[in-house]
Amino acid sequence: MRLENGELRTFHTLARTGGFRAAAKELHLTQSAVSQAIKQLETKLGQPLLIRERPIKLTEAGRRLYRHADDQLRQEQLVLGDLARLARGANQQLSVAIDSTNNRFAGPDLIAQFSQQWPETRLRIIEQPSRDIVQSVMSGEVELGLGPFETRMPQFECIPIYEETRRLLVSPTHPLHQQQMSLSQLRKIPLVVSSLDEPDQRPYQEKLRDRFQMIWQISSLNLRLNLIDRGLAVGYVSDRVTCELPQVQHLRALSEFEFAAIQRQVGIFFRKGRELSPAALDFIGVCKDYWAQSL
Repeated sequence: MRLENGELRTFHTLARTGGFRAAAKELHLTQSAVSQAIKQLETKLGQPLLIRERPIKLTEAGRRLYRHADDQLRQEQLVLGDLARLARGANQQLSVAIDSTNNRFAGPDLIAQFSQQWPETRLRIIEQPSRDIVQSVMSGEVELGLGPFETRMPQFECIPIYEETRRLLVSPTHPLHQQQMSLSQLRKIPLVVSSLDEPDQRPYQEKLRDRFQMIWQISSLNLRLNLIDRGLAVGYVSDRVTCELPQVQHLRALSEFEFAAIQRQVGIFFRKGRELSPAALDFIGVCKDYWAQSL
């Protein structure tokens, strides 16, 4: 013999409300259905549970069963509450590494949209140069990377989102600036970059380095832009930055050089063979929707 959840719920409601009519109303049943259910329960247990007065009273067996039913239903509500919190992302964490450009212009919107779906998920968002993002994803420090793809990424699953062009920019206020600059003049100007890649990973970057006598490695996008704007360096800047920030639109693209523009594929990537969390899958969906509407 076993007690069914429906039997306990009907009895508990009747005992708590104190009458068949009130219990029937709360359970969305007829009074006769509630009465029949209680009679069947008493028959199963072989003893009366109620003294049928107004209001009803519980027998000793009824009081014992009520305590049991109350404990069971409270435990059920706790479990349902825990499951609901898990569905909203409680006790989960999403970790994403984002490059400075995407973090500046898309990060707040992406987080706002994601948090609506997963309000209780802990977020860990770190801003890194694109090369460092690859290392963070590969090591497992973060679950997802969002930024420009590397030339070779055989160990990653890559989801392209949009393409960008990074142009070599100089300020017209730079002392060496001319409308048509020479390689010898350019070589005298520091190149500011977010990170330095290994030559065997990015062969074309090795060629770019040869064009410059000095390279400054600065992770902050704002500081890189400021140095270029003040005529202290040149740097590759995404066309998204120049479109979004009017204050840098006066910078000139050094189109006289064949290496002055770099095409990049931007998207999300994660380590091959890694099973993504539901939160990570939804974050990918948020990114796709965001750029589908903004591009």
